[in-house]
Amino acid sequence: MRHLLLWFVDGFGLGPCTATDNPLLVAQVPTLRSLLGGPLCAASFPTRNGWCSAVALDATLGVPGRPQSGTGQVALLTGHNAAAAEGRHVPGFPTKRLRAVLREHSLFARLRRRGVSVALANAYPEPFLRDPRARHGAFLEAARAAGVAVRDLVALGRGEAVAGDLTGEGLVLRGYPVQAVAPEEAGRRLVRLASRYGLTVFEFFALDLASHGRSPRPVAVVLEQLDRALGAALDGLDPRTTTLVLTSDHGGAEAPGGAHTANPVPLVAVGDARDAVVAGCHSLVDVAPALEAALTGA
Repeated sequence: MRHLLLWFVDGFGLGPCTATDNPLLVAQVPTLRSLLGGPLCAASFPTRNGWCSAVALDATLGVPGRPQSGTGQVALLTGHNAAAAEGRHVPGFPTKRLRAVLREHSLFARLRRRGVSVALANAYPEPFLRDPRARHGAFLEAARAAGVAVRDLVALGRGEAVAGDLTGEGLVLRGYPVQAVAPEEAGRRLVRLASRYGLTVFEFFALDLASHGRSPRPVAVVLEQLDRALGAALDGLDPRTTTLVLTSDHGGAEAPGGAHTANPVPLVAVGDARDAVVAGCHSLVDVAPALEAALTGA
């Protein structure tokens, strides 16, 4: 059985290769540098070596303005041009029209209809899940619509889920009774989960929060934690059976001040299906079809 781990990083664009213009270059990211064979900037893409295949993806989708999470994530999860459907880039959360697209066309729903097991690795606080006023992002919306189990903080405590910031520190600061973990432990958990499902998805939103000044941790520290978790995951990954795919919805963290950008975003794949996933991907809408084909052979 082939396994895919889709590691989504919110707000992760590819900027210039000068540290004064790109905050990401300040971070110590040995894992990403090793994979790409160079710094974390646009000039390192595309790349292909014996371990990693990576390309830069267009996030603008042919629509004027700065790409946003609402439409970018729907495009990424469905293969449909959500920004064109809305006539604009939608921030934050999918609209009613886009929620309908997710229900019918998300990668979660399509794979489950074809008998492929799907997991969403994120842990959510129970009060948030029960609150009828809470707005859900595209990943949680797609999972719920497709009948994918949603993990709570009990699952997090058992080591069967991962906090959206990897460590759980954000949950601790909000008063939830959870034990924070090292980024490496989060990476190991993701690989263990990935070995049990056809597709395992993890939504990492801390980088976007940091770039918007909504996190106590600066962008460089968040990126370094991501790199540590990624390194631990790759140490435990069997590339003969499992492919790790890392991508994003829009740029922002790579820009001073953290405003969203029209920069391309990375698509990085490691494992046996790396070339199959990356080949033919040019924009966000190409990712879901590529992942589906890699898992089903279609």
